[in-house]
Amino acid sequence: MTTSASDGTAPASASAETHALFIRALLMLSMILVSMNINGLLHRLKFHYLSESAVTILLGLVVAMGWTTIAYDEENADIQLSSNFFYMVLLPPIIFEGGYTLQRVSFFSNFFTIFALAFAGALFSTFTCSVMMYFFSKAVFPWSFVESLVFGSLISSTDPVTVLSLLPSTVDRRLYMLIFGESALNDAVSIILYRFFTGLADPKTRLGVGPFFVSVFQSAGVFVGSFIVGVLIGLAFAWITKHAKTAENSTVYEMTMLLVFAYCSYLLADILQLTGIISIFFTGITMAHYAQGNLSDDARRQSRTTLRVLAFMCECFIFLYLGLGLLSFGGKTKYDPLMIIFAIIAILVSRTHVFIILGIKNLLIKTDVPIPWNQQVLIWFSGLRGAVAFALGVTFLEHPVFDEDVKGYIFGTTVMVVVFTVLVFGGLTPYMLVWLGILDGEHQHGGGGGGGHGEKVDGDEKGDDGDAAENGGDGDVESGHAVKAADGKGASGGSGAAYASTSSLNQDDEETRHEAESKPVFGWLHYFDVHYIRPHFTKNGVVPHVDTLVTNSLFPTQVVVHPEQARPSSRKQSTVVGGGGRRSVAAASASGPAAAAGTGKDSSAEDMQMLVKKTASADKFDIE
Repeated sequence: MTTSASDGTAPASASAETHALFIRALLMLSMILVSMNINGLLHRLKFHYLSESAVTILLGLVVAMGWTTIAYDEENADIQLSSNFFYMVLLPPIIFEGGYTLQRVSFFSNFFTIFALAFAGALFSTFTCSVMMYFFSKAVFPWSFVESLVFGSLISSTDPVTVLSLLPSTVDRRLYMLIFGESALNDAVSIILYRFFTGLADPKTRLGVGPFFVSVFQSAGVFVGSFIVGVLIGLAFAWITKHAKTAENSTVYEMTMLLVFAYCSYLLADILQLTGIISIFFTGITMAHYAQGNLSDDARRQSRTTLRVLAFMCECFIFLYLGLGLLSFGGKTKYDPLMIIFAIIAILVSRTHVFIILGIKNLLIKTDVPIPWNQQVLIWFSGLRGAVAFALGVTFLEHPVFDEDVKGYIFGTTVMVVVFTVLVFGGLTPYMLVWLGILDGEHQHGGGGGGGHGEKVDGDEKGDDGDAAENGGDGDVESGHAVKAADGKGASGGSGAAYASTSSLNQDDEETRHEAESKPVFGWLHYFDVHYIRPHFTKNGVVPHVDTLVTNSLFPTQVVVHPEQARPSSRKQSTVVGGGGRRSVAAASASGPAAAAGTGKDSSAEDMQMLVKKTASADKFDIE
């Protein structure tokens, strides 16, 4: 009888779980549709105070109120975020898309400043906030110092989606990259510190000088290890796509390989006790730098669109769960207004590392343009709390060791701080841009719409593919910020054509040359990459094609022919056929200097044909 009852209960339980899963999926997808339409309506009404993420959070809160009122699910399990679901499903696409669409020249030319803000800044923010909350908590519910460190580590993660989405395309590129770069890297530092402090299983453990330095060196070691894993996975993908012989229609194969390699990088890093965030972020950078030129034209276009769609969906899920989380965890959550006010004060004070680090940078590095005070204030102000802080709070709520009341206060305070910074700081961002003189009143809302890391604009503005704004070293587009051509219009698009807008190409060349001349380390690394690394992983690495994402200034032998500049020739047009698809190179007229637009030198038809043959032989292509 017992066996029979058990056999009858199991199918019923499985059916109930499946039914609940379908309800949850339908609810979340419906909420995404509603939030998208509300945001569209607010944009048409030019109501800019509520950002897209704020609207999504408020919608989640409204749904949570209705859900708890009807008492459909007593424990609200169907509207609670699972930490495993966040780390395994929602987080990887967002981080990978941010690395894949990164403006690489801006990022690496400011890498040391970004690294200082992310690593040293996260340490400073964590310990400053922890000390303040340790004393503040005594007025409400006393926390131990380890519990304060746990809160300081999880709340130090920043997510400036709202600020970045409101910055105009004309904003200083260095300012944009400092804000974005700090956010992309300090999430990983925050997770590393959180794992270390929660690893001190006994909340009453006294933290001395020794464990402090252990946490610092452990964070640095995990960061370096994750970086190495990410780069190696990206190089492996680039090597395979360079040498693999694929069919003409290879887009599905290439896209599948790209997504699988990216996810494997994330999983491998976690298996090795590293952090998948850093690993998959640098996998995206490496793939974009070395492998994107190996992909077919369709795969290059569709990879960016697909990744943006996945990242956007995941961002919507996270902010919806954040709104739902205000009520969905019920009695587990404890809110105290005084504790929330203390926490907001603590995070504002802990963000002062921005002024310290950038001030030291301005004093020590005289060869670089100083970062002005108004930009420093905006970087300080843009430290909104977001997805990772909320997910770490959910994870801490599930921790088996710490006191239940402490977990409730830390989680409740974390959720309210995240919501407050997104709604209030995010809403004040347009006015801060004007008050700080970064925007004038007429362009107060002239930024790119949509949040997220690395959002790109439509192909009509910057060209679907093959244009210099995308293929140049720093021409990638993020959060609606396109690199415009010199004439004020987007680079001309085309159906996978291998031509570049000369004005936009020259703009990218000039910036790369300036960076190489003003920053010798950057120039040396770029030279080493071009001559000793890229030829082994990128097609046409010896004599690079414009699609290999290498700017023209470093390659005087490269020839780029614009359709309007090419002259008819009696010679047969040559077509290079390889794993990256068909690419045509028009034979140039011997007397036409415009045919050598990429070099500034005259090039005969014979020279052009020799260039094509040399490129083909380097990668064992066939020439028709």
